[in-house]
Amino acid sequence: MNSSMAYLAGAIALAFILYYSFPLKIRWVALLIVSVAFYALLSTYLFAFALCTAIGVYFSARAIHKRNNSIEEPTEEDKKRIKKLNKTVIVITILFNLGILAFLKYYNFLGGSVCSLLNLMGANIEFRALKLILPLGISFYTLAAIGYLVDVHRKKYAPEKNFFKILLFLTYFNTVMEGPILRYDGAATLFEGHRADYKGICHGFQRILWGLFKKLIIADRAYLLIKTINASPTSYSGAACLLYILLYTLQLYTDFSGFMDISLGASEIFGIKLPENFRQPFFAKSAQEFWQRWHITLGTWLKEYVFYSVALSPGMMKFGKKIKKKHKNHFTKILPTGIALLAVWVCNGVWHGPQWNYIVYGLYYFVIIFGGMLMEPLFAKLYKKMKLDSNCIGLRIMRHVRTLLIIFVGETIFGAPTLYDAFYILGHLFVPYDGSVLALGLDWKEMIVLAVAVVVLIAVGFIKEKKIAVRDGIDSLVLPLRWLIYVAGIAVVIMFGAYGSLYTSVPFMYGNF
Repeated sequence: MNSSMAYLAGAIALAFILYYSFPLKIRWVALLIVSVAFYALLSTYLFAFALCTAIGVYFSARAIHKRNNSIEEPTEEDKKRIKKLNKTVIVITILFNLGILAFLKYYNFLGGSVCSLLNLMGANIEFRALKLILPLGISFYTLAAIGYLVDVHRKKYAPEKNFFKILLFLTYFNTVMEGPILRYDGAATLFEGHRADYKGICHGFQRILWGLFKKLIIADRAYLLIKTINASPTSYSGAACLLYILLYTLQLYTDFSGFMDISLGASEIFGIKLPENFRQPFFAKSAQEFWQRWHITLGTWLKEYVFYSVALSPGMMKFGKKIKKKHKNHFTKILPTGIALLAVWVCNGVWHGPQWNYIVYGLYYFVIIFGGMLMEPLFAKLYKKMKLDSNCIGLRIMRHVRTLLIIFVGETIFGAPTLYDAFYILGHLFVPYDGSVLALGLDWKEMIVLAVAVVVLIAVGFIKEKKIAVRDGIDSLVLPLRWLIYVAGIAVVIMFGAYGSLYTSVPFMYGNF
C-alpha cells in the first residue's frame, strides 16, 4: 500500500474518532484539525502555499462584499467605481494564485520549450531547470479558491466570515489530493454537525470498499503491464499495443474513480455529501456526453468560469452579432461557442500538467466536439434523406462504439510517456507482435483475476445505469447476509489486491495533477 493511501486511511480513522467526540456544533473543527495535520504530514512546509491561498481569497472576498455594501443608496457613478475596484481586487488575487500554480507547475516546461524553439532558430541557449516541488492538491484547491472568489464577486452568496471554514473548504483531507473540486455553496455540509447515522456509516464503508476494489484489484494490477510497455513503447506492436490502450484507460478510470469512491464514502461516514465526479462514463454515446460523466466537477468548473466568461463577455457578444449580421450560416452561428469551447479545452489540457500530451489531448476533444457541432445539419439531412430514425438501436450502438474508440484514442494520447509514443502505439495496432502478451507483466493468473474484476465492474455499471441503487439493495437484505457480503468484500480485497512485496506501490494517478 502506498504512503498516501496509508496516510489517508489513518486520517479517516482519526477523523472518525475526533468527529464523533466533539460537540455537535463544532464537529467541523475536528475535520479541520485532521485536514491540517494530513496536509502537513504529506507536504510539510508546502502547507504555507495553501495557507496563503486561503488568506488571499478570504480577505479579498470580504473586501469585495464590504465595498458592495459600503453605500446605502449608491449612484451610477458609485456603482461603476465599486465595480472597477472589485475587479481590480479579484484580478490581482486570481493572478497571484494562478502565478504560484504556473511557476511551480509550468516554469520548467515553458522555459525548456521556449529555449528549444530559440535554439532551432539559431540561438545557443542553455536552459537550467529548477528543482520545484508542487504543494499537495494545488491544482484542485486553486480552482476551488477561484470559484469561491468569483461567486462572491457575482453576488451568488455572501463571503464566509470564519477564516478557518475557508481553510477547511480548501484543504479538506478527503478532497485535497484529487478532488472532487468543491463549490462553496455545495460544501455547506462540511460545516454542519452531523449525528452518527448507522445507515450512513454503513453506506460510507461500502463505498470505500468499492473504491479499494477498483484501485487495488484493477488499477494497480493493470499498472503491471502499463509499466512494462511505458519503459520502451516502441518495442511493442499489435496485441501488446491493444492491451496497453485498453488497460491504460481502465487503469486511469478505476484509479481516479476509485479514489472518488473512497473520498465520497469517507465523507458519508461523517454525514457529508460531496459532488459526484463520475457517472458511468463508458456508457456515453458522444464525446460531449462522456465529459458530462467523466471528471464532472472539472467540467462544470470550466463551463461556469471559463466557457461562460468567454462566451458572455462583451467583446464576444459584439463579435457574435457582427459575424451573424454579415454571414448567416450554421458556422457563424456556432463560431462564438466554438471560441469559448477552445478556451475550455486549452485550459483542460494545461490544467492537467506541463506536457504536450495534455495540451494535444485537450485540443483533440475540442476538434471532435466542435466538429460534431459543425456536422449536425449534415447528419440531420442525411437521416432525413435515408429515412432513418436517429434514435434507432443500430445508430445508438454505432454511436456508443464510436465514442469508445474516441475515448481509447484520447486516453492513449493522455497517458503515453510522450506524444511520439502515443502515435507510435496507435499506429502499430495492426502490426504483428512477435512476443507473448504474458511476458508483459501480467501472467495468466493475474489476467484471470483482472478479467473477473472487470466483469464485476461492468455488471455494477449496468445496474447503476438502470438507476438501481445497489447499496439500498444490500440494506434490504437480512443482517447475517448483509454482513456476509461485507466480510466477503473485505476478504476479496485482501486476497486479490495488488499490494505487498510482489507488487509495485502505485500512488493515486491524479495526485500528480
